[in-house]
Amino acid sequence: MTKTNPSFSITGQKFNVVILAAGFGTRLRPLTDHLPKALVEVTRGMRAIDHLIKKYQYVAEKIIIAVGYGAELLKNYVLGKYPKLNIVFSREKEEDLKGPGRSLTFALDYADSNLPTIITFCDYLLEDYINVDSDALCICEPKEGTYILDTYRNKVTINNGIIINVIENEEEENPTHGFTGIAIIHHTILLKSIVYTAATLKDPGNVDYTFDIIKPYISKIKTIPFPIHKQYEFGTTNNLIKIKEIFENGNN
Repeated sequence: MTKTNPSFSITGQKFNVVILAAGFGTRLRPLTDHLPKALVEVTRGMRAIDHLIKKYQYVAEKIIIAVGYGAELLKNYVLGKYPKLNIVFSREKEEDLKGPGRSLTFALDYADSNLPTIITFCDYLLEDYINVDSDALCICEPKEGTYILDTYRNKVTINNGIIINVIENEEEENPTHGFTGIAIIHHTILLKSIVYTAATLKDPGNVDYTFDIIKPYISKIKTIPFPIHKQYEFGTTNNLIKIKEIFENGNN
């Protein structure tokens, strides 16, 4: 059971889809000793990158995968399995990996400025259907009986249905309104301007994804919260075991 609900645009809009998959996956070792995190098998016959491509392929004009650790393995797997899709790779040297802010900075060089952009992380698997037709941040809204296997470092504040700020999460438990990191951005030119300005001022390695990129964007563009009830984050081996049980047993 894949639990993948593909994303569609009501208006038929096509997107740049940026998948941030460059990291080392250290918390998943030894599984990632010789394998990039995006190639970890999340259920029989389905790797994380398969889930993401199936999730977004119908809205993607171009899929941009930011790669670093295990880049050739991931690149060869994806190109071999999805030869008909428009997939490009933004590659960083392993010694230069500094986090999602830097990865996004280089990935956006490949993004079409005339298209909106979806940004996601390679270890965030969603069962939820995502409405991509508005500027939105995907927000954790846990409900009883659902599975949210993640810790949210940041959360948003909302006023009249609009996100007005992103702040650090000081709660020990997963918060309501926790920012999942997944963003639907309809003004790619503005996004690029924010990212490149931050990279110039701070250097790419010090650009923080949430506070240097997402926060300035939502201050300029009306952005809505999109509630996510079933997100599966496999950053640790314990979570991966739980996720495999959920996916393969069809638990809800």
